[in-house]
Amino acid sequence: MYEVYVLVPVRKSFATVFAAVFSMVLAILCLLLSCVTMFMLPFVLVFGGLWYFLTFCSFKEFEYSYFDGEVRFAKIMNKSRRKRIGVYTMEDVVQIAPAGDRSVYKYENDSSLKVKDYTSKVKGRPSYDMVIQKDGGMLLIKFEPDDKYLDAVEVKYKQKVIRRQA
Repeated sequence: MYEVYVLVPVRKSFATVFAAVFSMVLAILCLLLSCVTMFMLPFVLVFGGLWYFLTFCSFKEFEYSYFDGEVRFAKIMNKSRRKRIGVYTMEDVVQIAPAGDRSVYKYENDSSLKVKDYTSKVKGRPSYDMVIQKDGGMLLIKFEPDDKYLDAVEVKYKQKVIRRQA
């Protein structure tokens, strides 16, 4: 058995992009004003640092991996720091189905259920819901696996996976 994994980059929100552009404009304005007075130089450093952080240090992606009955989720920040955010066995998984499918509809509308969203937040991309029953509680995970990932899960656990109809 081989390990299958999917990397999904998360789209930056409008607020993050707007804040980056706004801080860049303020840094340029403060730089121009620092030619007149040295009082503006600390503001150049502050707004320039903020622009750098928002532009280059806020890259995030999710990794989903499956290996021999174990489903793992990780968050990768700036392509350098990897943090494991969940490991589940397929015995704990109740169902993997497309978002909005009838088999997971009752879980999606349950307000007492804990929901974790590991999607790219890009509209129009197909996502799946994974329902997990662990320690007496239920958990709904939203994620975006590809066909290769679902094929690997279906080899051993076909009854737990519902595929999107073409």
